[in-house]
This record gives sequence, C-alpha cells and structure tokens, in this order.
Amino acid sequence: MADAPQEAGSREQGINDIRGVRLQKLEALRAAGIRPYADRFERSHTLAEARAAAEEQQGEGVESGQALTIAGRVMTRRAFGKLLFVHLQDGSGRCQIVLDASEIGEEPIEQFQTYVDLGDHIGVSGTTARTKKGEPSVWVGTWTFLSKALLPLPEKWSGLADVEARQRARYLDLVSNPETRERFRFRSRFVKEMRRYLDDHAFEEVDTPILQTKVTGALAKPFITHHNAMDMQCVMRIAPETWLKQCVAGGMDRVYEVARCFRNEGMSPAHLQDFTMVEWYAAYWNYQDNMDFTEALLLHLVDTLLVSRQVEVVGAEGETVTIDFDPPWPRISMRELILRDSGIDYAELATADEVRAAIRAKGIRLEAEGIDKMSRGNLIDQLYKKVSRPALVNPTFVTDHPIDLSPLARMNDDDPTRVDRYQLVANGWELINAYSELVDPLDQRARFEQQMDARAGGDDETLPIDEEYLTCMEHGMPPMSGWGMGVDRMVALLTGQDNLREVTLFPLLKPLGVTETLDATPPSPVEAEADAAADDAREDRASEDGGAETMSEENRTLLGHPADDVEDLGITEERARALFDEHVKSESLRRQMGQASIVMGALARKLDKNEAAWRLLGLLHNLDFDEVKEADRHCLVTAEILGREGVHPAGIHAIAAHNDKGLHATGIRCISAMDHAVSAAEAVVGLIHACCQVLPSKDVKDLKLKSLRKRFRNAKFAANVERDLIERCAGAGVELEDFFALAIEALQQEPLAEA
Repeated sequence: MADAPQEAGSREQGINDIRGVRLQKLEALRAAGIRPYADRFERSHTLAEARAAAEEQQGEGVESGQALTIAGRVMTRRAFGKLLFVHLQDGSGRCQIVLDASEIGEEPIEQFQTYVDLGDHIGVSGTTARTKKGEPSVWVGTWTFLSKALLPLPEKWSGLADVEARQRARYLDLVSNPETRERFRFRSRFVKEMRRYLDDHAFEEVDTPILQTKVTGALAKPFITHHNAMDMQCVMRIAPETWLKQCVAGGMDRVYEVARCFRNEGMSPAHLQDFTMVEWYAAYWNYQDNMDFTEALLLHLVDTLLVSRQVEVVGAEGETVTIDFDPPWPRISMRELILRDSGIDYAELATADEVRAAIRAKGIRLEAEGIDKMSRGNLIDQLYKKVSRPALVNPTFVTDHPIDLSPLARMNDDDPTRVDRYQLVANGWELINAYSELVDPLDQRARFEQQMDARAGGDDETLPIDEEYLTCMEHGMPPMSGWGMGVDRMVALLTGQDNLREVTLFPLLKPLGVTETLDATPPSPVEAEADAAADDAREDRASEDGGAETMSEENRTLLGHPADDVEDLGITEERARALFDEHVKSESLRRQMGQASIVMGALARKLDKNEAAWRLLGLLHNLDFDEVKEADRHCLVTAEILGREGVHPAGIHAIAAHNDKGLHATGIRCISAMDHAVSAAEAVVGLIHACCQVLPSKDVKDLKLKSLRKRFRNAKFAANVERDLIERCAGAGVELEDFFALAIEALQQEPLAEA
C-alpha cells in the first residue's frame, strides 16, 4: 500500500497547503490502484432509510440487522480504540457508520484513515445495528472510494462576510446547513403544490417568450440585449402578461406560467433583478372572483405546507413578527389607505404637479429618483409605498388603484378614475398583483397613448404602444381576470427570510476581482451603432439638464479618470496626514473624515482592494471642505492640491466623484467601484454619527444594525444625510444591508484616533 501524506487538522496552514496535501493523496490513491473518481455506485438505501432501518430493528447487534448499501459525503470522523466512527451525509440526511477492526481487520481502517478526508464521498456495504450508546448506525463490511475533495469544507457559517460567502458558494451552504437545504426544498414543494392546485382547477400551464421586441406587461425598466441572427435589439421580459392574455383570446380559458422575469431596477433585500413569478388568467372572472380564489389557494398552500396559519417572519426592523393567515382577509381601497396614513386624498388631485405639491406640503420625502418627472400614477404609487404599505402586516387586499397607475386593468364601471385591481400585501411586501383585465381595445389604445405622453415627459417606467397586442384585442377577448405573484417573495415570507437572496439558490453577485466585462469581443457594427445612439441620447439629456455628459480635456486633466483600484495612490500616509492637518481644522470634519477612512479600509478588505490607498482616499476626500463653501467648487481645490502632490488620477477622480452633483457642469460621474465606495463611506459615517447622538451613551459600540436600518428609512431623521450616496455601495459591489453591518463593525472595532 502506497503511503499518503497526512492533512493537518488546523485550517491555519491555509487553503492552498491543504489542497497541496490532498493532491498528493490523490496521486497516492492512483498509485495504489484505487480510482479516486468513480463513475457510479449502486445504493440500496438512502442514509435516512438506513438510519430508520437501524432505529426500527429489534435487537442491537449486527446479527439482527439489515444488510444494505449506502453512500454519502464524509462529514465527521473520530477514532476510539479499534473503532472508527464516521458520519455520512446525502440528500436525505445523515447516518453514522462504524468501522470495527475486530470485524473487518485493521487494513481497511488504515486505508480509510490514510486516504479519506472530510468532504470525500465513499460507498459502504454493511449491516444496521446500534452502538452501545444506542446510536442507529451501519456496521461497515466493505467500503469504496467514490470521489476525492481537494478543498476542505467550511467549519463555520456565521457573521457578516459569511452571508455573501454562502450566496457565492451555495453548494457549501447546502452541504453545511440543513436549514438551507430544507428552505429550498420548501420552495420546490411550494411551486409543485401550487401547480397541482391550479391544474386541479382547470388551469393549463404554458410557456411564453423571454426575449421580446418591446417592453410589455408591467411598468418597469427592462434589460436590453441584441439578437445577432435577426440583427435587432431585444428586451428581456418583465412580465408574461400580454402573451398569456393572447392565449385566453385564442380559447384557452384558464392559463398560467411559472415565468422567469427580468427588471433592471434597484437592488434591495426585497427586490431581485431576475426573479420567478407565477401569472394566471381566467376567462369570465372579475377581480372579486380572483380575490376569492386567491384566498382559497394561499390558505391551501399554508395548510398543506406549514403546521400553522400563524407564521413568524422577520419584520422591517429585524424583529420577529407574527402574520395571521386566518380568513377573511381585509379588503381596503388604496385611496382610503393613503388618506388615512398621509391625509392626502389623491382623488381630489387631477395632475402630477398637484400630487407632487401635496406630498411636499405634508413634508413627505419619497425615496425614488426622478420625482420631478414622474407621472401622476407613479407618484401615487410611490406615496403608497412610503406611507401605507410598510404598515400592512397581516394579509390585506389593497383594491381600486388609480387608472393612470394601471394601464392594462379594466376601468371601474362606477368610477372612471379607478380600475378593478387589487394587490395582496403582507409584512409590508406586495405579494400578488391582480386585475379585472381590460379587454376594450379602444380604451387600451387610449391608455397606451397616455403612457407615451408620460414617457415624453421623462417618466421612463411607462409602456410603449404594443400594436400586435392591440390587434389581438380587436379580434375579441372574453371578460377575464389575471394575477401575478412573486415566488421568491412569497417563499421568503413563509420561511421567515428578510432577504430574497436567501430563497434564491444562485443569486446574481458581482464577481470578485472582476473590473471589466467578461466579453472583450469588439462590438458588431449594429452594436456599435446602438452604443453610439445611446451615447447621443445621454448627451442630449445632459445638455437639457444644463451640463455636459463628457468631460473636457481640462477637466479630465484636473479630475482624473475612473478605476476600480490602484496599486499605488502616489502619496505616503505621512504626507497625507500632513495635508489633513494643514487643511482640515474643524473637529467634526476631522472626525467624519477619519471615520470615512476606517470604513474605506473595511470595504477594501471585503473587496480585496488596496486597503492603504482606500484608507487615504477616505482621509482626504473632504480636504477643502473647511475652505470652500460653494458646492460647485468643493473638491476642485482638493483635486488641485492632490494633483500637485502626484496622487494617482483615479484617486482624484474617486474623491471628486462623491460631489458629482455639485460638479455636474464638469461632466464628472460616479463610475468605478472606488468612486462609489468613497461616496457611500462619506455618507454612511454621517448617518452613523447622527444615530449615535440619540443614544444615551452616544457611543458607536452601542449602535445596533436594526437601529441604523430604521433611521435610514426615516427620511426625516438626519435629513441632511444624502441617502442616495449611501446606496452607492451597490456600485462598489456591496449590498446595502451588508454595507451597514460592515460600517458599524469597522467603527466599533477600530476606535477613531484623536484628531
């Protein structure tokens, strides 16, 4: 038997060292004539079945046991005299196996200890029995090597960094955490049971296109792509709605689709850009029939898949909240909700300007961008999301939306300003959106034209006219009601998750260490033309706003160029601190810049960037703030100073870009990961400081994550803090929730030195 090197028990020797040892074991296996990667293995039982058989047998010894063949991944092992106890894991669970030298001899055990590491897969033939302590086990007769793992399994999954690590390496999360496996199995059971219920109620499942030639089905920004063979621009679907309604027009009275959809919108724990939704449409129903069916369907799913109709979930502030699914669920109009929660009666406000003025008069700050260009319907929607939706905990049907928010829904017969529509909301999340569908082609065309007017006014979350769909409508559609539900959001709610990535097996994450696009192929002539047209459009918009989109040579020389990182910032820490002491005098500013430096260092460590450089950017980013009071000059003086010092142009750009609003006329924009990091770090320390001031101790060590999260959402708290700058953390590749935790942890672990 060939000798194999032994792997040290400590992970401190490093992953690469462990891999090197395991590669040597791999060669030793081959030298011993053992295949390290088998092609198959025939099992008679899963590990759960094997454990159950051992639990059910009458006697404890192998003589009364059941012969079987099992396989799995080695998760633990420990030697005790001539016995070796090992836990195997497969998709069904775990079961202990026992290698007993008195039964099989010492050589098989010696081979096991020589070649097998945690994480390897093996096959076993043996007999069920119980240990002296009563543990159901399988006594090994023979074992077979099936697959060699070259990297070790994780030892722990906890803390800030590991949230992202679990999402990046979900396979390790599944191996290590049974609750993760159960959560995704719940998701599978949820979709399977929902399909069964719909099938049992005469619905037919269909597939509709993902690639489309125009945006249709919902108000959202699309992902845009290019179809090379047809040489045309396409969009990824944002909803399957119009296709499914065409199926109903064709005589398929009840249809549904489990559809992957794509919306190029903001990142948050409650929103994914690519997600799974279910939509269905039923001929001859209205939205009242729809509500009745929806309540019955979801109650069936809750009763079938959960043990209680009272479900504990994570609330908006991280607290545990109990949702009661017992019927009947309240039904209340959007108008009543908003009037109750804000004092604004939008039915009395005929235009977008009137709605905007009423919102401002009440001192309500909406979180979305582009408020000044939003249509009336989208303003009402943003107001509802701000003042009403977060307070809806138990399942609630929000009904009767304004007509200009629902271009595909049927006008109410009694009130032409609203539509027959509802949303199901629970725990502040919109779970379901449903209509009595609009089947009047002339009314539909008028709605599309209103949407185009809003688009011309600058609202880009509007629908273009869909002539093909209108043609279908003019051939005749039956009365119908439709329904859409986000699967990710519903599963997150029912499994107590507050982040949709925790119910998505492989969520999209920014690649570590990647600063360029994956495809470096030069664009085709058509793509180049499309890019040029997009550039022209951006320049047109910029000129309308009174500023240039591209920088002049003079500004480029002064303000530098963007880059995600620098190898050498071009200035020593000693010189940077001398500049800091020379130009920064106020104690509050010295504190703010020092804390920004600490947060920048933490971001650099997380993103594997140049920590020393990023820290100095945080220290220098407001170098001229005490001396320059004009917003359109702030950072220009800093750029001049740092340019004379020989600081890297990308570092100067990152500092200047955090004031891109004030320097709009220069054309500078926040582009790179480093740009976004400076903006986010600068703003978040301001919010954290404000949060600390309301604590009895005023000490950051007493600040909790949920408190910071709550204060961030309250726009009236520390209103001077630019929350949109904090959200730029996403541009650096860090989710908002993770960024908050990272910033708090960094400031708690690294007290600020005396300024």
